[in-house]
Amino acid sequence: MATDSRWSVPYGPWIFYLDDTGYEKILRYRGHSLMFAGDGTKIQEYKNWIRSNPVDASGMPPQKGMSVCMIHDESGAVAFRKHQDIDSESVLCAGSGSYWAFGCWKENRCSKQAVETAKSRDQYSGGEMKFVDFATSATNLMPAVGQVDMHIDQVTSNILKRGIAMKVQSLQTGVPNLNFPKVGTPLSSISEVEARAAAAKLAAAGQLSATAPCNGMHNDWSAEDKEQFKQALGKMFGWKD
Repeated sequence: MATDSRWSVPYGPWIFYLDDTGYEKILRYRGHSLMFAGDGTKIQEYKNWIRSNPVDASGMPPQKGMSVCMIHDESGAVAFRKHQDIDSESVLCAGSGSYWAFGCWKENRCSKQAVETAKSRDQYSGGEMKFVDFATSATNLMPAVGQVDMHIDQVTSNILKRGIAMKVQSLQTGVPNLNFPKVGTPLSSISEVEARAAAAKLAAAGQLSATAPCNGMHNDWSAEDKEQFKQALGKMFGWKD
């Protein structure tokens, strides 16, 4: 299992991002590793809830806004997966770099190299490659104690204060939940300063968060999806049926 470490905030034609923030996309808990992509606020909700060691599913947060892949550490078996952008040939990829990662994996059969390739091709991918090797138990994730102190709101704030700005040439118009100025404002005329200020205002109001963007973050979860996720989490927590 491997990820990049870039978190980003898009606004119109601008992407603001930071690498190596210390906010991991993989959460390890009770012998399992959960790899998330999608909206940072949603991922934070699940990190908080899982770390609270719930005794049942009564407080389980809504799922829409994220993709998740859950692996049993000892066996390496997939305990649950949903809204992966690519699910093929026993490979699961979620995120804007999935196309490049999957192509690389088919040639090299190496998740670490797949992430490195995605970083070199995709504007939303970057920073240190983070991994968990289930065969050897090796990992370069931040220790669990340090991760608890990290919050996505601080990541978002840091991005909008000092993050690198990138202006993209093509826009994903029509995609839900992306932040665009109102109709009538020429996108090309929005400066970096204006975009950064507008994004910061939305973030302060709780309407915008750093993301690890993936197509699956826009998809609905069916009742069956939710039940399967609950069952997988129940096994991890040791809930009684």
